[in-house]
Amino acid sequence: MYKAACKRYAVPVDKPLTEEVEAKLLDFKPLEKVSLRGPQHTSGSICAVLDAMAGYAAVKNFACWGCNLGDEGLYALSQLLRGATTRTWTGSKPRLLEVVHDGAQVPADRWPERYLAHANGLGGMVTRGPGFQLPSLALGHTQAVTLDTVLLQPEAVAGTAALDLSSLERQLTSLMASTSTAVTSVLYDNLNTARHANAGGADAQIPRHPANGRPMLYSNPQLAFSPEALKEFALALGAQGHMIQVLVLDHNHLGDVGAKILAAGLKRCAPLKQLSLAHCGIGPEGGAALGASLVPDTNKLLADVQPKYTVLNLSHNPLCAAGVIALASGLQHVASLKVLQLAAVELYSEHKDLDALQTLADCLNTNQSINQVDLDANAIGDVGATVLLPFLQQQKHIRKFRLTPRLSRPVMQAVNEAIRANLPKKVVKKKVVKKK
Repeated sequence: MYKAACKRYAVPVDKPLTEEVEAKLLDFKPLEKVSLRGPQHTSGSICAVLDAMAGYAAVKNFACWGCNLGDEGLYALSQLLRGATTRTWTGSKPRLLEVVHDGAQVPADRWPERYLAHANGLGGMVTRGPGFQLPSLALGHTQAVTLDTVLLQPEAVAGTAALDLSSLERQLTSLMASTSTAVTSVLYDNLNTARHANAGGADAQIPRHPANGRPMLYSNPQLAFSPEALKEFALALGAQGHMIQVLVLDHNHLGDVGAKILAAGLKRCAPLKQLSLAHCGIGPEGGAALGASLVPDTNKLLADVQPKYTVLNLSHNPLCAAGVIALASGLQHVASLKVLQLAAVELYSEHKDLDALQTLADCLNTNQSINQVDLDANAIGDVGATVLLPFLQQQKHIRKFRLTPRLSRPVMQAVNEAIRANLPKKVVKKKVVKKK
């Protein structure tokens, strides 16, 4: 069946997949998981696998890691989900769907060695301290690592909105002592690309990130899928009858436009329990759309088909304060939610960010089913942690609460004590001495 589908789409047969299928057949066991890895899997080869799944009923998990799915592959996946809603369907009904576009953008030989040499066990970089947000090497963020030591420029005036490319080039010599030639060539390539994009002048100016001051050498990435393909996928998610319980779309740049389109389908995806949209470029508007999809519908029939989330992961998205506030308004209604992950959503210690933290604390106080919260890699500082501290000291349901380790020792100790007070105490069993 799979080989016939490969001939139909004029793609080569995946030998590891066929060997796994034959091994399962020899052991009289069903093939319940299909995993495709690497950019060699194009939309045609993925469509061939999906066609085979339409005639084979045992597959429960389908994963694409670093594959070139494209719009054609997403359309085929949407058709599979829609077909699974019919009564006469005899094919697979996946429970887990994972489409992660990570590792296919940057070749391995271009990965900066500083990432491997300076990453420490605390989830940060030695040159920036523990808790520093490590970037994704698959989404064109290599300058976040390689430009680590040229962030603070003596020539640049504090508060300026743009940086001089010539001054950045002059500082490359400081990197030669700690990085290899390959890393330095990546830097030169980034600078040349930015120079050509800015009219190629000798004094080309590039914008800097308003929060951390990093040079923004890359333009905004394109959407991973077209709006039309996302609409078809959202309609398939909203169809009643499929069995998708876990949906992972990490490292697919959706943006606010894609998040708004998906939110309409997610609101009607009744069997969905776990949703992960990390590293998807979702901003405040997309966060507001996802938050609105969590609010119960006034129509009882429509409210019954809304998902009962247990895990929600929106980490590494630029939600900012506005997006977190909008999201918190919907989270307080999800009584089934257990785990909330909001790491690196660009929360800081400004006044608007403190309001967002207070709104999130009020949400967690209202919805006491949430017992695990991740706010790591948000530079809220002692001021932001102090906003959350009264809630943490009063609540009794939080079991895990992760903050950035870049806090003062007294504040960190107070947070740890507040969380440790809710942990279940270990019961020490007494040894029974048998009488002889």
